Amino acid sequence: MTPEEVLSQITDGIWVNKGGLRVPTEVVQALSNKEDWFDSIQPVVYSQDNLPSLKAIINYFSKSELDDEVGYASAEILQSCYGVNKVFNSKVHGDPSAVGQQKIDAIGQRPANIETYKAAVEVNNILINWKNINSSGYDNDDSVYDRIKSVEQVNKDWFSQQIEDLKTLMLNAYDSLLSQFDEQEDPVPQEVRNHFVAIREKTEQEFPSAIADFPQDNLNIVNIFQGLLDKLKEQLADALQSIKELVLGKDESKAARAEARQEHKDKSGLLKFLKSKIVNPTINGIKKLFRKAGKLLSNKEENNYKEDTIKLQFGNISSAYGAIVPVDIPTTINAIEVLKKITESILTTFILKGVQLPGVFVEALKNTTISIILKRLDIPGGEAIRYITGGLLRTVKDLLPAVFNNTGMFAGAWGLLTACAPYILAAAILVIIAIKMAKRNQLGDFILILGLLASQTEPDICCARVIGDEKMEDIQTLKEGFITETNKNYDFIYALTFKNEELARSLDISQETPVIIPEEAAITITIL
Repeated sequence: MTPEEVLSQITDGIWVNKGGLRVPTEVVQALSNKEDWFDSIQPVVYSQDNLPSLKAIINYFSKSELDDEVGYASAEILQSCYGVNKVFNSKVHGDPSAVGQQKIDAIGQRPANIETYKAAVEVNNILINWKNINSSGYDNDDSVYDRIKSVEQVNKDWFSQQIEDLKTLMLNAYDSLLSQFDEQEDPVPQEVRNHFVAIREKTEQEFPSAIADFPQDNLNIVNIFQGLLDKLKEQLADALQSIKELVLGKDESKAARAEARQEHKDKSGLLKFLKSKIVNPTINGIKKLFRKAGKLLSNKEENNYKEDTIKLQFGNISSAYGAIVPVDIPTTINAIEVLKKITESILTTFILKGVQLPGVFVEALKNTTISIILKRLDIPGGEAIRYITGGLLRTVKDLLPAVFNNTGMFAGAWGLLTACAPYILAAAILVIIAIKMAKRNQLGDFILILGLLASQTEPDICCARVIGDEKMEDIQTLKEGFITETNKNYDFIYALTFKNEELARSLDISQETPVIIPEEAAITITIL
Protein backbone atom coordinates (compact mmCIF):
# COMPACT_ATOMS: atom_id res chain seq x y z
CA MET A 1 0.00 0.00 0.00
CA THR A 2 1.08 3.57 -0.63
CA PRO A 3 1.56 5.96 2.30
CA GLU A 4 -1.59 7.77 1.22
CA GLU A 5 -3.61 4.54 1.22
CA VAL A 6 -2.36 3.65 4.69
CA LEU A 7 -3.11 7.15 5.98
CA SER A 8 -6.67 6.89 4.66
CA GLN A 9 -7.18 3.89 6.97
CA ILE A 10 -5.95 5.71 10.08
CA THR A 11 -8.36 7.87 12.07
CA ASP A 12 -7.24 9.65 15.24
CA GLY A 13 -4.21 7.36 15.43
CA ILE A 14 -6.30 4.19 15.08
CA TRP A 15 -5.76 1.77 12.19
CA VAL A 16 -9.45 1.17 11.55
CA ASN A 17 -8.94 -1.62 9.01
CA LYS A 18 -6.90 -3.68 11.49
CA GLY A 19 -9.29 -3.92 14.42
CA GLY A 20 -8.48 -0.59 16.01
CA LEU A 21 -4.73 -1.05 16.44
CA ARG A 22 -3.07 2.19 17.55
CA VAL A 23 -0.47 3.67 15.23
CA PRO A 24 2.37 5.67 16.87
CA THR A 25 2.43 9.42 16.26
CA GLU A 26 5.92 9.13 14.75
CA VAL A 27 4.70 6.74 12.06
CA VAL A 28 1.74 8.98 11.20
CA GLN A 29 4.17 11.91 10.94
CA ALA A 30 6.50 9.88 8.73
CA LEU A 31 3.61 8.88 6.47
CA SER A 32 2.46 12.49 6.26
CA ASN A 33 5.69 14.49 6.17
CA LYS A 34 8.16 11.93 4.82
CA GLU A 35 11.58 13.55 4.24
CA ASP A 36 10.80 16.46 6.57
CA TRP A 37 10.13 13.98 9.37
CA PHE A 38 13.31 12.03 8.57
CA ASP A 39 15.45 15.16 8.60
CA SER A 40 14.10 16.09 12.04
CA ILE A 41 14.81 12.85 13.92
CA GLN A 42 17.70 12.71 16.37
CA PRO A 43 19.98 10.24 14.50
CA VAL A 44 19.79 12.24 11.26
CA VAL A 45 20.33 15.61 12.95
CA TYR A 46 23.35 14.17 14.77
CA SER A 47 24.73 12.61 11.57
CA GLN A 48 24.61 15.93 9.73
CA ASP A 49 26.81 17.53 12.37
CA ASN A 50 29.06 14.70 13.51
CA LEU A 51 29.14 11.64 11.24
CA PRO A 52 30.55 12.42 7.76
CA SER A 53 29.98 8.94 6.30
CA LEU A 54 26.28 8.93 7.17
CA LYS A 55 25.91 12.61 6.24
CA ALA A 56 27.22 11.84 2.77
CA ILE A 57 24.69 9.02 2.35
CA ILE A 58 21.75 11.12 3.56
CA ASN A 59 22.67 14.16 1.46
CA TYR A 60 23.25 12.15 -1.70
CA PHE A 61 19.52 11.91 -2.39
CA SER A 62 17.07 14.63 -3.41
CA LYS A 63 14.07 15.54 -1.29
CA SER A 64 11.67 13.71 -3.61
CA GLU A 65 13.83 10.57 -3.52
CA LEU A 66 13.94 10.62 0.27
CA ASP A 67 10.17 11.24 0.31
CA ASP A 68 9.77 7.98 -1.60
CA GLU A 69 12.04 6.01 0.73
CA VAL A 70 10.56 7.37 3.97
CA GLY A 71 7.02 6.94 2.68
CA TYR A 72 7.67 3.35 1.63
CA ALA A 73 9.35 2.37 4.91
CA SER A 74 6.70 4.02 7.08
CA ALA A 75 3.92 2.19 5.24
CA GLU A 76 5.80 -1.11 5.24
CA ILE A 77 6.65 -1.00 8.95
CA LEU A 78 2.94 -1.23 9.81
CA GLN A 79 2.51 -4.23 7.51
CA SER A 80 5.59 -5.91 9.00
CA CYS A 81 4.54 -5.32 12.61
CA TYR A 82 1.03 -6.55 11.85
CA GLY A 83 2.47 -9.63 10.12
CA VAL A 84 4.64 -10.49 13.14
CA ASN A 85 1.68 -10.06 15.50
CA LYS A 86 -0.46 -12.28 13.26
CA VAL A 87 2.20 -15.00 13.34
CA PHE A 88 2.47 -14.62 17.13
CA ASN A 89 -1.26 -15.35 17.48
CA SER A 90 -1.43 -18.07 14.83
CA LYS A 91 -2.89 -21.40 15.93
CA VAL A 92 -1.76 -23.07 12.70
CA HIS A 93 1.95 -23.30 13.49
CA GLY A 94 3.17 -24.59 16.83
CA ASP A 95 6.72 -23.39 16.11
CA PRO A 96 6.66 -20.36 13.82
CA SER A 97 10.44 -19.91 14.06
CA ALA A 98 10.99 -23.39 12.59
CA VAL A 99 8.53 -22.58 9.80
CA GLY A 100 10.41 -19.36 9.10
CA GLN A 101 13.72 -21.18 8.97
CA GLN A 102 12.24 -23.70 6.52
CA LYS A 103 11.16 -20.81 4.31
CA ILE A 104 14.67 -19.34 4.49
CA ASP A 105 16.19 -22.71 3.61
CA ALA A 106 13.84 -23.04 0.63
CA ILE A 107 15.05 -19.80 -0.95
CA GLY A 108 18.53 -19.55 0.54
CA GLN A 109 20.47 -21.06 -2.34
CA ARG A 110 18.87 -19.00 -5.06
CA PRO A 111 21.36 -16.68 -6.80
CA ALA A 112 21.46 -13.21 -5.29
CA ASN A 113 21.41 -10.00 -7.29
CA ILE A 114 25.15 -9.49 -7.65
CA GLU A 115 24.96 -5.69 -7.82
CA THR A 116 22.88 -5.45 -4.66
CA TYR A 117 25.13 -7.88 -2.85
CA LYS A 118 28.32 -6.06 -3.82
CA ALA A 119 26.77 -2.73 -2.89
CA ALA A 120 25.78 -4.05 0.54
CA VAL A 121 29.28 -5.39 1.19
CA GLU A 122 30.76 -2.07 0.09
CA VAL A 123 28.42 -0.16 2.41
CA ASN A 124 29.53 -2.28 5.36
CA ASN A 125 33.23 -2.50 4.58
CA ILE A 126 33.96 0.92 3.09
CA LEU A 127 31.22 3.53 2.95
CA ILE A 128 30.09 3.57 6.60
CA ASN A 129 32.75 4.42 9.17
CA TRP A 130 31.60 2.12 11.96
CA LYS A 131 34.57 2.94 14.16
CA ASN A 132 33.77 6.65 14.00
CA ILE A 133 30.08 6.06 14.67
CA ASN A 134 30.71 3.70 17.59
CA SER A 135 33.17 6.09 19.26
CA SER A 136 31.02 9.15 18.69
CA GLY A 137 29.25 10.91 21.52
CA TYR A 138 25.81 9.94 20.25
CA ASP A 139 23.51 8.77 22.99
CA ASN A 140 19.85 7.85 22.66
CA ASP A 141 18.43 8.92 26.01
CA ASP A 142 14.95 7.53 25.29
CA SER A 143 13.53 5.15 27.86
CA VAL A 144 12.21 2.36 25.67
CA TYR A 145 10.74 0.79 28.78
CA ASP A 146 8.62 3.90 29.31
CA ARG A 147 7.63 3.93 25.63
CA ILE A 148 6.39 0.34 25.85
CA LYS A 149 4.71 1.00 29.19
CA SER A 150 2.95 4.00 27.66
CA VAL A 151 1.64 1.83 24.80
CA GLU A 152 0.13 -0.54 27.36
CA GLN A 153 -1.35 2.30 29.43
CA VAL A 154 -2.89 4.01 26.40
CA ASN A 155 -4.47 0.68 25.49
CA LYS A 156 -5.88 0.33 29.03
CA ASP A 157 -7.22 3.89 28.93
CA TRP A 158 -8.88 3.09 25.63
CA PHE A 159 -10.48 -0.01 27.15
CA SER A 160 -11.63 2.04 30.14
CA GLN A 161 -13.41 4.44 27.82
CA GLN A 162 -14.96 1.57 25.89
CA ILE A 163 -16.18 0.05 29.16
CA GLU A 164 -17.60 3.38 30.32
CA ASP A 165 -19.44 3.74 27.01
CA LEU A 166 -20.93 0.24 27.41
CA LYS A 167 -21.90 1.00 30.99
CA THR A 168 -23.75 4.11 29.82
CA LEU A 169 -25.60 2.06 27.21
CA MET A 170 -26.63 -0.46 29.88
CA LEU A 171 -27.84 2.21 32.28
CA ASN A 172 -29.84 3.78 29.46
CA ALA A 173 -31.35 0.37 28.69
CA TYR A 174 -32.38 -0.13 32.34
CA ASP A 175 -33.82 3.40 32.47
CA SER A 176 -35.80 2.72 29.32
CA LEU A 177 -37.12 -0.53 30.80
CA LEU A 178 -38.21 1.16 34.03
CA SER A 179 -39.92 3.89 31.98
CA GLN A 180 -41.82 1.21 30.07
CA PHE A 181 -42.93 -0.24 33.40
CA ASP A 182 -44.38 3.17 34.32
CA GLU A 183 -46.28 3.32 31.04
CA GLN A 184 -48.14 0.04 31.56
CA GLU A 185 -51.88 0.33 32.31
CA ASP A 186 -51.64 -2.46 34.84
CA PRO A 187 -49.06 -2.08 37.61
CA VAL A 188 -45.85 -4.02 37.09
CA PRO A 189 -45.27 -6.40 40.03
CA GLN A 190 -43.10 -4.75 42.66
CA GLU A 191 -40.76 -7.76 42.72
CA VAL A 192 -39.94 -7.23 39.03
CA ARG A 193 -39.45 -3.50 39.44
CA ASN A 194 -37.29 -3.92 42.54
CA HIS A 195 -35.12 -6.47 40.76
CA PHE A 196 -34.23 -4.11 37.91
CA VAL A 197 -33.83 -1.09 40.18
CA ALA A 198 -31.27 -3.08 42.20
CA ILE A 199 -29.42 -4.30 39.10
CA ARG A 200 -29.30 -0.79 37.69
CA GLU A 201 -27.83 0.49 40.92
CA LYS A 202 -25.21 -2.28 40.95
CA THR A 203 -24.34 -1.56 37.30
CA GLU A 204 -23.80 2.11 38.13
CA GLN A 205 -21.87 1.66 41.36
CA GLU A 206 -20.18 -1.77 41.12
CA PHE A 207 -19.84 -2.44 37.42
CA PRO A 208 -17.38 -5.35 37.64
CA SER A 209 -19.73 -7.08 40.12
CA ALA A 210 -22.67 -6.44 37.81
CA ILE A 211 -20.76 -8.12 34.98
CA ALA A 212 -19.81 -11.10 37.14
CA ASP A 213 -23.31 -11.43 38.63
CA PHE A 214 -25.26 -11.01 35.41
CA PRO A 215 -25.86 -14.75 34.76
CA GLN A 216 -27.25 -15.20 38.28
CA ASP A 217 -29.25 -11.96 38.09
CA ASN A 218 -30.70 -13.14 34.80
CA LEU A 219 -31.67 -16.45 36.39
CA ASN A 220 -33.21 -14.56 39.32
CA ILE A 221 -35.62 -12.61 37.10
CA VAL A 222 -36.66 -15.84 35.41
CA ASN A 223 -37.37 -17.28 38.85
CA ILE A 224 -39.28 -14.14 39.88
CA PHE A 225 -41.60 -14.46 36.90
CA GLN A 226 -42.01 -18.17 37.47
CA GLY A 227 -42.80 -17.51 41.11
CA LEU A 228 -45.44 -14.93 40.15
CA LEU A 229 -47.02 -17.37 37.68
CA ASP A 230 -46.97 -20.15 40.29
CA LYS A 231 -48.62 -17.79 42.74
CA LEU A 232 -51.39 -17.05 40.22
CA LYS A 233 -51.91 -20.77 39.78
CA GLU A 234 -52.24 -21.17 43.53
CA GLN A 235 -54.72 -18.30 43.63
CA LEU A 236 -56.76 -19.95 40.88
CA ALA A 237 -56.73 -23.26 42.70
CA ASP A 238 -57.84 -21.54 45.92
CA ALA A 239 -60.62 -19.67 44.10
CA LEU A 240 -61.92 -22.86 42.48
CA GLN A 241 -61.85 -24.66 45.82
CA SER A 242 -63.80 -21.80 47.43
CA ILE A 243 -66.40 -21.95 44.67
CA LYS A 244 -66.69 -25.69 45.14
CA GLU A 245 -67.34 -25.25 48.84
CA LEU A 246 -70.09 -22.70 48.25
CA VAL A 247 -73.68 -23.89 47.90
CA LEU A 248 -74.39 -22.63 44.40
CA GLY A 249 -76.60 -23.70 41.57
CA LYS A 250 -75.11 -25.52 38.65
CA ASP A 251 -75.19 -22.56 36.30
CA GLU A 252 -74.04 -20.12 38.96
CA SER A 253 -71.14 -22.38 39.94
CA LYS A 254 -70.11 -22.78 36.30
CA ALA A 255 -70.13 -19.01 35.76
CA ALA A 256 -68.05 -18.42 38.91
CA ARG A 257 -65.42 -20.96 37.80
CA ALA A 258 -65.29 -19.41 34.35
CA GLU A 259 -64.82 -15.95 35.85
CA ALA A 260 -62.00 -17.18 38.11
CA ARG A 261 -60.23 -18.88 35.19
CA GLN A 262 -60.60 -15.76 33.03
CA GLU A 263 -59.15 -13.59 35.78
CA HIS A 264 -56.19 -16.00 36.07
CA LYS A 265 -55.75 -15.98 32.31
CA ASP A 266 -55.76 -12.19 32.16
CA LYS A 267 -53.24 -11.81 34.99
CA SER A 268 -50.92 -14.54 33.73
CA GLY A 269 -51.22 -13.14 30.21
CA LEU A 270 -50.09 -9.74 31.46
CA LEU A 271 -47.12 -11.34 33.18
CA LYS A 272 -46.17 -13.34 30.09
CA PHE A 273 -46.53 -10.25 27.91
CA LEU A 274 -44.38 -8.26 30.32
CA LYS A 275 -41.73 -10.96 30.29
CA SER A 276 -41.67 -11.82 26.57
CA LYS A 277 -42.33 -8.44 24.97
CA ILE A 278 -40.73 -5.96 27.37
CA VAL A 279 -38.29 -7.62 29.77
CA ASN A 280 -36.71 -10.32 27.56
CA PRO A 281 -35.79 -8.01 24.63
CA THR A 282 -34.10 -5.65 27.05
CA ILE A 283 -32.25 -8.47 28.80
CA ASN A 284 -31.11 -9.94 25.47
CA GLY A 285 -29.73 -6.57 24.41
CA ILE A 286 -28.02 -6.01 27.75
CA LYS A 287 -26.63 -9.55 27.69
CA LYS A 288 -24.62 -8.72 24.55
CA LEU A 289 -23.33 -5.56 26.18
CA PHE A 290 -22.37 -7.43 29.36
CA ARG A 291 -20.58 -10.11 27.34
CA LYS A 292 -18.56 -7.49 25.48
CA ALA A 293 -17.90 -5.53 28.67
CA GLY A 294 -16.68 -8.65 30.41
CA LYS A 295 -14.15 -9.31 27.67
CA LEU A 296 -13.02 -5.69 27.69
CA LEU A 297 -12.71 -5.67 31.46
CA SER A 298 -10.62 -8.84 31.38
CA ASN A 299 -8.26 -7.29 28.80
CA LYS A 300 -8.14 -4.04 30.76
CA GLU A 301 -7.12 -5.79 33.96
CA GLU A 302 -4.24 -7.67 32.29
CA ASN A 303 -1.04 -5.65 32.81
CA ASN A 304 2.63 -6.54 32.41
CA TYR A 305 4.14 -3.09 32.91
CA LYS A 306 1.92 -1.53 35.57
CA GLU A 307 4.03 -2.55 38.58
CA ASP A 308 7.46 -2.22 36.87
CA THR A 309 8.40 -5.73 37.97
CA ILE A 310 10.08 -6.54 34.63
CA LYS A 311 12.14 -3.37 34.34
CA LEU A 312 15.25 -5.18 35.60
CA GLN A 313 15.21 -7.31 32.45
CA PHE A 314 15.97 -4.23 30.35
CA GLY A 315 19.76 -4.05 29.99
CA ASN A 316 22.46 -2.29 27.99
CA ILE A 317 23.03 -3.19 24.35
CA SER A 318 26.49 -4.26 23.19
CA SER A 319 27.74 -2.73 19.95
CA ALA A 320 28.66 -5.09 17.14
CA TYR A 321 30.33 -4.29 13.84
CA GLY A 322 33.09 -5.61 11.60
CA ALA A 323 34.19 -6.29 8.07
CA ILE A 324 32.46 -8.84 5.85
CA VAL A 325 34.41 -11.26 3.67
CA PRO A 326 32.50 -11.32 0.37
CA VAL A 327 31.81 -14.50 -1.55
CA ASP A 328 32.38 -14.80 -5.29
CA ILE A 329 28.99 -16.25 -6.19
CA PRO A 330 26.51 -14.92 -3.62
CA THR A 331 23.22 -16.64 -2.86
CA THR A 332 20.09 -15.17 -1.29
CA ILE A 333 21.18 -16.34 2.14
CA ASN A 334 24.52 -14.58 1.64
CA ALA A 335 22.68 -11.35 0.81
CA ILE A 336 20.41 -11.73 3.84
CA GLU A 337 23.39 -12.33 6.14
CA VAL A 338 25.14 -9.19 4.88
CA LEU A 339 22.00 -7.13 5.50
CA LYS A 340 21.67 -8.65 8.97
CA LYS A 341 25.23 -7.57 9.70
CA ILE A 342 24.69 -4.00 8.50
CA THR A 343 21.37 -3.72 10.34
CA GLU A 344 22.81 -5.04 13.58
CA SER A 345 25.70 -2.58 13.26
CA ILE A 346 23.56 0.49 12.58
CA LEU A 347 21.24 -0.38 15.47
CA THR A 348 23.81 -1.31 18.11
CA THR A 349 26.54 1.26 17.33
CA PHE A 350 24.18 4.15 16.65
CA ILE A 351 20.37 4.09 16.67
CA LEU A 352 20.02 2.15 19.94
CA LYS A 353 23.17 3.44 21.57
CA GLY A 354 22.32 4.25 25.18
CA VAL A 355 19.00 2.39 25.04
CA GLN A 356 18.19 -0.47 27.39
CA LEU A 357 16.30 -3.51 26.07
CA PRO A 358 16.09 -7.27 26.63
CA GLY A 359 18.25 -9.11 24.10
CA VAL A 360 15.23 -10.80 22.54
CA PHE A 361 13.67 -7.41 21.84
CA VAL A 362 16.86 -6.22 20.11
CA GLU A 363 16.71 -9.29 17.90
CA ALA A 364 13.03 -8.63 17.11
CA LEU A 365 13.78 -5.01 16.18
CA LYS A 366 16.66 -6.11 13.98
CA ASN A 367 14.51 -8.71 12.21
CA THR A 368 11.67 -6.27 11.61
CA THR A 369 14.13 -3.75 10.17
CA ILE A 370 15.60 -6.42 7.89
CA SER A 371 12.17 -7.47 6.62
CA ILE A 372 11.50 -3.88 5.49
CA ILE A 373 14.92 -3.66 3.81
CA LEU A 374 14.50 -6.99 2.02
CA LYS A 375 11.17 -6.02 0.54
CA ARG A 376 12.44 -2.63 -0.63
CA LEU A 377 15.47 -4.20 -2.30
CA ASP A 378 13.39 -6.99 -3.92
CA ILE A 379 15.17 -9.72 -1.98
CA PRO A 380 12.99 -12.66 -0.83
CA GLY A 381 12.89 -13.63 2.81
CA GLY A 382 10.81 -10.94 4.51
CA GLU A 383 7.90 -13.29 5.24
CA ALA A 384 10.26 -15.94 6.60
CA ILE A 385 11.85 -13.44 8.96
CA ARG A 386 8.42 -12.37 10.22
CA TYR A 387 7.71 -16.01 11.12
CA ILE A 388 11.02 -16.24 12.95
CA THR A 389 10.29 -13.01 14.82
CA GLY A 390 6.77 -14.06 15.79
CA GLY A 391 8.11 -17.33 17.17
CA LEU A 392 10.90 -15.54 18.99
CA LEU A 393 8.47 -13.19 20.74
CA ARG A 394 6.28 -16.11 21.80
CA THR A 395 9.11 -17.16 24.08
CA VAL A 396 8.87 -13.88 26.02
CA LYS A 397 5.13 -13.19 26.07
CA ASP A 398 5.31 -12.01 29.69
CA LEU A 399 7.70 -9.24 28.60
CA LEU A 400 5.34 -7.94 25.93
CA PRO A 401 2.87 -5.15 26.70
CA ALA A 402 -0.62 -6.47 27.46
CA VAL A 403 -2.21 -4.79 24.45
CA PHE A 404 -5.38 -5.94 22.67
CA ASN A 405 -7.34 -4.70 19.67
CA ASN A 406 -11.08 -4.05 19.74
CA THR A 407 -11.91 -7.67 18.88
CA GLY A 408 -9.90 -8.95 21.85
CA MET A 409 -6.94 -10.12 19.74
CA PHE A 410 -3.66 -10.00 21.67
CA ALA A 411 -1.48 -7.31 20.13
CA GLY A 412 1.57 -7.37 22.39
CA ALA A 413 3.99 -8.00 19.52
CA TRP A 414 2.43 -5.07 17.65
CA GLY A 415 2.68 -2.91 20.77
CA LEU A 416 6.37 -3.66 21.27
CA LEU A 417 7.45 -3.17 17.67
CA THR A 418 5.43 -0.01 17.08
CA ALA A 419 6.70 1.46 20.35
CA CYS A 420 10.15 1.09 18.78
CA ALA A 421 9.01 2.22 15.32
CA PRO A 422 11.22 5.36 15.21
CA TYR A 423 14.34 3.21 15.68
CA ILE A 424 13.27 0.62 13.13
CA LEU A 425 12.40 3.30 10.58
CA ALA A 426 15.64 5.23 11.05
CA ALA A 427 17.75 2.08 10.66
CA ALA A 428 15.80 0.71 7.69
CA ILE A 429 15.88 3.99 5.76
CA LEU A 430 19.61 4.53 6.36
CA VAL A 431 20.50 1.02 5.19
CA ILE A 432 18.23 1.20 2.14
CA ILE A 433 19.54 4.55 0.92
CA ALA A 434 23.15 3.54 1.61
CA ILE A 435 22.82 0.47 -0.61
CA LYS A 436 20.93 2.36 -3.28
CA MET A 437 23.63 5.02 -3.30
CA ALA A 438 26.36 2.39 -3.60
CA LYS A 439 24.56 0.79 -6.54
CA ARG A 440 23.94 4.06 -8.32
CA ASN A 441 27.13 5.97 -7.56
CA GLN A 442 29.83 3.49 -8.57
CA LEU A 443 33.53 4.02 -8.95
CA GLY A 444 34.88 4.83 -12.39
CA ASP A 445 38.00 3.36 -13.90
CA PHE A 446 39.84 6.65 -14.28
CA ILE A 447 41.00 8.14 -10.98
CA LEU A 448 42.07 11.70 -10.33
CA ILE A 449 43.75 12.44 -6.98
CA LEU A 450 43.86 16.05 -5.78
CA GLY A 451 45.87 17.16 -2.72
CA LEU A 452 45.56 20.54 -1.06
CA LEU A 453 47.38 22.25 1.76
CA ALA A 454 45.50 25.05 3.48
CA SER A 455 48.08 27.44 2.02
CA GLN A 456 47.69 26.23 -1.57
CA THR A 457 45.47 27.91 -4.13
CA GLU A 458 45.85 25.11 -6.68
CA PRO A 459 45.90 21.37 -5.92
CA ASP A 460 48.64 18.86 -6.61
CA ILE A 461 47.29 16.23 -9.00
CA CYS A 462 47.97 12.68 -10.05
CA CYS A 463 45.87 10.30 -12.12
CA ALA A 464 45.67 6.68 -13.14
CA ARG A 465 43.46 4.23 -14.99
CA VAL A 466 42.58 1.06 -13.08
CA ILE A 467 41.22 -2.31 -14.15
CA GLY A 468 39.27 -4.86 -12.08
CA ASP A 469 37.07 -4.85 -9.01
CA GLU A 470 39.62 -3.67 -6.44
CA LYS A 471 39.24 0.05 -7.19
CA MET A 472 39.08 1.15 -3.55
CA GLU A 473 42.33 -0.66 -2.87
CA ASP A 474 43.78 1.00 -5.97
CA ILE A 475 42.72 4.43 -4.71
CA GLN A 476 44.39 3.77 -1.35
CA THR A 477 47.58 2.63 -3.09
CA LEU A 478 47.51 5.67 -5.36
CA LYS A 479 46.97 7.98 -2.39
CA GLU A 480 49.92 6.53 -0.49
CA GLY A 481 52.21 6.83 -3.52
CA PHE A 482 51.00 10.37 -4.16
CA ILE A 483 51.81 11.49 -0.58
CA THR A 484 55.21 9.78 -0.73
CA GLU A 485 56.10 11.41 -4.03
CA THR A 486 55.04 14.95 -3.04
CA ASN A 487 56.24 14.57 0.55
CA LYS A 488 53.38 16.76 1.76
CA ASN A 489 51.03 16.33 4.68
CA TYR A 490 47.88 17.44 2.87
CA ASP A 491 44.96 19.04 4.69
CA PHE A 492 42.56 17.77 2.02
CA ILE A 493 42.84 14.89 -0.41
CA TYR A 494 40.09 14.08 -2.89
CA ALA A 495 39.63 11.18 -5.28
CA LEU A 496 37.45 11.92 -8.30
CA THR A 497 36.62 8.97 -10.53
CA PHE A 498 35.31 8.98 -14.08
CA LYS A 499 33.47 6.41 -16.17
CA ASN A 500 33.20 6.91 -19.92
CA GLU A 501 34.45 10.45 -19.35
CA GLU A 502 31.50 11.16 -17.02
CA LEU A 503 32.03 12.05 -13.38
CA ALA A 504 31.34 8.95 -11.25
CA ARG A 505 31.81 8.43 -7.51
CA SER A 506 34.00 10.99 -5.83
CA LEU A 507 35.50 10.69 -2.38
CA ASP A 508 37.08 12.74 0.36
CA ILE A 509 40.01 10.52 1.32
CA SER A 510 41.64 12.99 3.72
CA GLN A 511 41.02 10.62 6.66
CA GLU A 512 41.40 6.89 7.09
CA THR A 513 37.82 6.15 6.01
CA PRO A 514 36.72 7.57 2.63
CA VAL A 515 33.59 9.73 2.57
CA ILE A 516 31.50 10.12 -0.58
CA ILE A 517 31.27 13.66 -1.93
CA PRO A 518 27.99 14.89 -3.42
CA GLU A 519 28.16 15.45 -7.16
CA GLU A 520 27.79 19.23 -6.84
CA ALA A 521 30.77 19.40 -4.47
CA ALA A 522 32.84 17.16 -6.75
CA ILE A 523 32.15 19.43 -9.73
CA THR A 524 33.31 22.40 -7.67
CA ILE A 525 36.55 20.57 -6.84
CA THR A 526 37.25 19.83 -10.51
CA ILE A 527 37.43 23.53 -11.32
CA LEU A 528 39.98 24.34 -8.61
